[in-house]
Amino acid sequence: MTIFPSSDPRTDRDQFHDERRPYFGASVAATLFNEHPFTTAADVWIEKVTGNNVTEETDDMVRGQELEPALASWFQRNEGKALIKNDDVYVKGIVAATPDYMMEGPPSLDDDSRLLTVPVEIKTTAMQHVDEPRRYWVMQLQAQMYATGAQKGYIVWMDGNLHLDWTEVDRDDEWIEMFVERAEQFMDSVSKEIMPDWVEREARHVIAQFPDPHDAVEVGEHGYELVYQYWEHKSAISYHEKEAATLRDQLFNLAENHDELTTDGNTIATLRPRKMPARFDTKRFAKDHPNLALEYMGEPMTTRVLNIPASLKKALEKG
Repeated sequence: MTIFPSSDPRTDRDQFHDERRPYFGASVAATLFNEHPFTTAADVWIEKVTGNNVTEETDDMVRGQELEPALASWFQRNEGKALIKNDDVYVKGIVAATPDYMMEGPPSLDDDSRLLTVPVEIKTTAMQHVDEPRRYWVMQLQAQMYATGAQKGYIVWMDGNLHLDWTEVDRDDEWIEMFVERAEQFMDSVSKEIMPDWVEREARHVIAQFPDPHDAVEVGEHGYELVYQYWEHKSAISYHEKEAATLRDQLFNLAENHDELTTDGNTIATLRPRKMPARFDTKRFAKDHPNLALEYMGEPMTTRVLNIPASLKKALEKG
């Protein structure tokens, strides 16, 4: 086992990811089993091979980071268990883990000299009535137990009802063995830059993997059928959006100076005023303050756009 100081993701997110790129992170253990609700194995592979982080930091992630110390303090006060904030990365083989906190417990399976041998993971969720830890949390903790040599760990969480709960989790060597085998295979595919065939890619992954495409590829009847179905759905969306806009106009004409529509005394629709946020006039700002506008302008981005020739669109629409 190797231990080294971790960068703070709140102050240097890029450095935080760079430190972990050579390893498979415990936080995404569930992606190897297609059980992570927010991140996919393709996200992880693209980030490690290309260096492009295709998953943006969300408000939920920031919320969890900011509330973590308060929940740890709450847990300590309620349960009388002393936690120590963890600022280290634990590495075993190709697996890296950074538990939120550590506490004293049974001797480590890898190093009996350490006192802090029990990882503690702090979680928040907007879900209501979360009575037991979610599976991807448990998978993360099991991966942490492997990297730290822990025999047990804790998950502490607050649900959408602002209720604090916690559970003790024992080490599952059978699951850990399966996880490590899959993680090693995955990282081998990363080193060879060959995405495993079981990994499902979305368009954003293909764009990140192949940002500079060229030439044509023969896709046969299968490709033609995909194009046909794609344009059929796109055309239907456009048609229904126009129809919905027409019906919306008719409803506003029915309402006129009233803010509610009723049938037999029952409300069927409301048309009440709603204040919209003020729009920032970027063109005017750039004209009045060109140097300042350039200073805050982000880097130009390149993407790939799916387009179907107009002649083929007409042919598809005719059937």
